Amino acid sequence: MSRQTLAAGVGRVEITPPLTAPHAGWGAQLHELPDGVDQELLATVLVVSDGLETVAFCELELVIVSRAESDAIRSAVAAELSIEPAQVRVCVSHNHAGPPPSAWNWTAWGEAALAGYYALLPAQVAGAAREAKLALRPARIGWGRGESRVAVNRRETAPDGRTVTGVNQRGPTDPEVLVVRLDGIDGVPIAAIVGYTMHPTFLGPTNRLISPDWPGHMRAVFEQVTGAPCLFAQGATGDVGPGPKGFSDDLRAVHGLGAQVGCEAARVWLNLDLPARTYRHQRVWESGAPLGKWSSEPVAEGMPSVRGRAVSADLPLKTQIPVETARTDVDAAQARLDRLRDTGAPANEIEAATFATKRANMTLFRSTTYSGMSAAPVEIHLLQVGPIVFAGVEGEPFSELGKRVKRESPFDATWFGGYTGGWAGYVATAAEFPRGGYEVETSPFAETAADVLVAATLSALHDLANEEGRGR
Repeated sequence: MSRQTLAAGVGRVEITPPLTAPHAGWGAQLHELPDGVDQELLATVLVVSDGLETVAFCELELVIVSRAESDAIRSAVAAELSIEPAQVRVCVSHNHAGPPPSAWNWTAWGEAALAGYYALLPAQVAGAAREAKLALRPARIGWGRGESRVAVNRRETAPDGRTVTGVNQRGPTDPEVLVVRLDGIDGVPIAAIVGYTMHPTFLGPTNRLISPDWPGHMRAVFEQVTGAPCLFAQGATGDVGPGPKGFSDDLRAVHGLGAQVGCEAARVWLNLDLPARTYRHQRVWESGAPLGKWSSEPVAEGMPSVRGRAVSADLPLKTQIPVETARTDVDAAQARLDRLRDTGAPANEIEAATFATKRANMTLFRSTTYSGMSAAPVEIHLLQVGPIVFAGVEGEPFSELGKRVKRESPFDATWFGGYTGGWAGYVATAAEFPRGGYEVETSPFAETAADVLVAATLSALHDLANEEGRGR
């Protein structure tokens, strides 16, 4: 195959689960099944080719897919496109208002529906990839950056001194809004990718509707303004949340939050020229006032590269409690929750028992996955589309990690985030370990893991840059 021209196409499929499947997965929620749908959940696939290599960017409006589920989706998409799995990026928005992760169905409600739902995802996403493949057409690409300050750091110190998941107005965030624009050479939009760093946890335990949370509403507003199908790239949002209005069931507010990010992304998109142009003063045009008339000419375009690569980094682990101890704790917590439900106990007691059951199941998951290990392999996936490189990892890295990777990357445009290729837990900065709190306490990773992850990601980016310099 010889390099000819950039080509891109997009496909989309609805992935809203049935109302008979369990909902969300908040430890404090009192319901098991959803009552309805705020907005449908989508999976969107962007396929891009430079004539030498073809890649696929698959984004799902879900909270988590496991490594096995991600691999199944990658394999199905790769088979449809006749490419290697490493050339397929599978990422989720980390939306907390859809179905719970398949591994965390601790409610015992709707198990068959949930299992069937996740089993169907590879075929559904592969279908969207086929639609994108059939829609491939010559394309141009551009990118830009904006800024939104709606996100806040969520590592709050509560009045009792505990570190809780709330609002820390002085903590670090990442306000960058990355916008990638792909148009056909006829100027008709093909797709856009929008990156922002904020947990989709606006809709909390009292929300009973299936929803894509704020990223879905960002997408809807962006698409309404630009006419371009939008994919979302979540950032390093382990310690960043939606602010003081969050953890609610206020649909109007979550729509407004998404709209703010969507409007900023649309502003950046509308300000991009494809192809890029340079402007210069042409002449003074005498009119009622002397008018400074400017002209423009397109910037010479090189041939954009398209590449997908995957590497692995061994992240150091904490010591986990024995699996049998964790399983005993789960059995005890579940028995107490069942007893309270059967006897019609007060809602506050059921809520506390629900929380304890979820935490026990999370601990069992970590023990089962990591017991006896000193380090665990975590995949780092790189997807280059022209001048932009998306670096994604399985975990939930803190925002400082993302800013460091973007700052030190050899590429001018780099996006770094989690929820790509599976899920492995929080990756907190070493400085946050003394404070404890949910993100630190539920993470399987040791305090040195953050530096290891950043170093491995930067090494992979430099290898990719060197590969580009040598040609293929």
